[in-house]
Amino acid sequence: MKTTILSICLGVLPLLVHPALAADGSQPGLLAEYYAFDNAVEDFPTIEADKKPTLQRVDSTIDVDAGTDAWPGTQLKEHFYVRWTGKIRISQDGKYTFFLTSDDGSRLFIDGRQVVDNGGLHGAEEKSGEVELKCGDHDLKVEFFQNEGEAVCKFAWQAPDKDKETVPATALLAPVAAEKSGASGTRSQPGLLGEYYAFDNAVEDFPTI
Repeated sequence: MKTTILSICLGVLPLLVHPALAADGSQPGLLAEYYAFDNAVEDFPTIEADKKPTLQRVDSTIDVDAGTDAWPGTQLKEHFYVRWTGKIRISQDGKYTFFLTSDDGSRLFIDGRQVVDNGGLHGAEEKSGEVELKCGDHDLKVEFFQNEGEAVCKFAWQAPDKDKETVPATALLAPVAAEKSGASGTRSQPGLLGEYYAFDNAVEDFPTI
């Protein structure tokens, strides 16, 4: 008797199998859509519905200080915009404080309501906002744009009776279908698909699956 006990992607963006997340068709992190522009990006751009992202992937957290180097996992240094979407899982009712540190602009929406506005052209600067949230999953969107110079975007929170910390992947949910894709439209995800099988008896040679 054989049983598939784990099937994950092993690579740059490891995804932990979490029973509560797998059951509702989601995975830890947020869907990240990266858009590159030829000209200056001095405010949040309007993205046309038919415009394909330069890069699409799942980011486990938002905690990047790239300086003047390329944004991690990309070739983007200047004139780009990122939109992260998904859900945030709240474990208890209460008042939550959210923080965005960015260079240049960023903003946060929860359930369609803007909670943090850190827009504009500026160096690394932190802005925060408070919101009362009920236990459960809430729609979340973070936007960030980089014009020139250094690039920074960090997303943190302070839950009731907790210390401030980067919002962890375990509190963020992205659709399972949100796999990495490029402008060509091909869909993939970094790494290799690992399928693990458990057997009741000894395994002394390559089994027939």
